[in-house]
Amino acid sequence: MAKKGYLIVEGHGEVEAVPNLMARLGKELCPGLPWRQPIRGTNLHQWEGQRRGGIRIYAELVRSKQDAGALLILRDEDDQCPRDLAPKMAERLRGLKLPFPTAYVLFHPEYEVLFLPCLEDMGLPTWDRDSWEARRGIKEWLSGQLPKGRSYKPTVDQLRMTRSLDLEKLRKANVPCFGSLERALRFLHSNLGSSGKVYP
Repeated sequence: MAKKGYLIVEGHGEVEAVPNLMARLGKELCPGLPWRQPIRGTNLHQWEGQRRGGIRIYAELVRSKQDAGALLILRDEDDQCPRDLAPKMAERLRGLKLPFPTAYVLFHPEYEVLFLPCLEDMGLPTWDRDSWEARRGIKEWLSGQLPKGRSYKPTVDQLRMTRSLDLEKLRKANVPCFGSLERALRFLHSNLGSSGKVYP
């Protein structure tokens, strides 16, 4: 059975947008691994959700899939520092000894940070802060840049804007979480067929 990559994402918009991003990045950085349609997870900020969801539940769900060759978990981290949080979650994932490599990547502060270096290509004003991660609320900021009467909606705009991403421009902009995503894909590719390996 051909192995596939499994994706766990947080938002409805990412269920549509992430496959487009992965089709381009995966072909270059993790070739030979097709990606399944993302699974939308709940309570991805927790190891075990109090009522349902949580990282552990979805990791175990993917473990049960016979065609699972890799797992990539993507979520927003609005408030905490990914440099501190991601290694802690990775350590817990290592404890599960999953039979495929796993990567855990946080978008800081949110998925829409990927759009910021490419706004001109999308016909929008350039980002008005000195850091890509300068503040929470990028969705609200984007709403303020759209024509009067329109607001940014992930389920409507996220896929369209993801399709407009210039990956080379994004790389040159040094958006930290995009760098993490690229490193994660390289890690998965170099560890395909291995058990228990986790990025970071």
